[in-house]
Amino acid sequence: MCADIIALGSSRNDIHYTAQFSAPSPGGVTRLCADDNDKKVRDWFRDQVLALGADYKVNATGTQFALIEGMDNSIPPIAMGSHLDTVATGGRFDGPLGVLCALEVLRSFREQDIKTRAPLVAINWTNEEGARFFPPLGSSLVYAGQSTIEAAHASYSNDGSPETMGGELQRIGYVGSGPNTFDEFSISAHFEVHVEQQSSLERADKPVGWVQGWEGMTWYEVVFRGADGHANTADMHGRKDSVQGAARFMTSVETLAHNMHGRSTVTAIESGPVGACNIQSRTKVVFCLMHAEGEGLLEMGRRAEGLAKTAASTHGLELDMTRSLHILPGDFTPEAVDCVARACGDKGVGARTLTGHDSLETLLVAPTAMVFVRSKDGVSHSAKEWSDKDDCAEGALVLGKSVLNFDEYLLKK
Repeated sequence: MCADIIALGSSRNDIHYTAQFSAPSPGGVTRLCADDNDKKVRDWFRDQVLALGADYKVNATGTQFALIEGMDNSIPPIAMGSHLDTVATGGRFDGPLGVLCALEVLRSFREQDIKTRAPLVAINWTNEEGARFFPPLGSSLVYAGQSTIEAAHASYSNDGSPETMGGELQRIGYVGSGPNTFDEFSISAHFEVHVEQQSSLERADKPVGWVQGWEGMTWYEVVFRGADGHANTADMHGRKDSVQGAARFMTSVETLAHNMHGRSTVTAIESGPVGACNIQSRTKVVFCLMHAEGEGLLEMGRRAEGLAKTAASTHGLELDMTRSLHILPGDFTPEAVDCVARACGDKGVGARTLTGHDSLETLLVAPTAMVFVRSKDGVSHSAKEWSDKDDCAEGALVLGKSVLNFDEYLLKK
């Protein structure tokens, strides 16, 4: 049956069609979680799956589920999921490709009358990117039991505005009554297609790959608190300027990453009071650390905490530091990865992801694997992000074959 799947390429057309749902973003896409364009693309996805006869639901954190019955509906469905939200001034492939490949599999199976024993479900997870509301992986964290609906709704705006994720989801009509956790809606497995965002497939001259695992990553929020004062008249000695402490810390943590063969990026800075002549008495810095080894990641975290304390002490500042999200490096489920590897065949190669995905959360509750699609020059989170149409079609084909492989695995199991 696997050999009969044909990726029709409409997922590629959908990529370019849905890119219209964007704030001005020349060449790219800016579609942040729960903004007006996110509503438009969600509505479009809803219409597409309803046209396929799917049982459609939205949960309290805005995630969309499109369920297609199998021959034995007592089996938990095999899930195909990713996200339709993007970062600001991002590309049109990161996230959306995975949802649209899942949609393409549902279409292709219906057109070819391919019946799976287990039901299938296509999922659009909410706030994977965390570009508008922090932390990222907003809905999948709740699904995996790592957070709560209340905490997800309270996710704050990265730009300092008073909006919350829950309030904005309510505004666009996407706080639903569907299932929120694995206990409420269990799945047999989760498969996700994603652009690689690096160049290992490109170097190997392969259009697709199976993702063996991921590198570790940790996000921190650091708040430096000083004292208000006049920027022009206050003596330079004795100032408690939170920006100076933050600047010292940010440069030191970048050096730390180089020295420990890891990576670190400051992803958000917020300071105040805003004005022409105000010493900045409060500065918040959000940053992430990445490392291939678990102990290396933990040691980077310990040292970063020490660097923050040193910066605060040097400038006479108070310090609050919170570890918001922590994911140790690891591997995806062997039997699910094998389904993807067999689906790729000689067109694929094994790879590892260097960033987070909703699949890292579903892995906590169900067998999980990912399909990579080749990225041009490894560029991502940029309007220059690009994957060839044939590679995208191959990704949809591999996803469909992976689902059928896992359906056969469940039968043998």
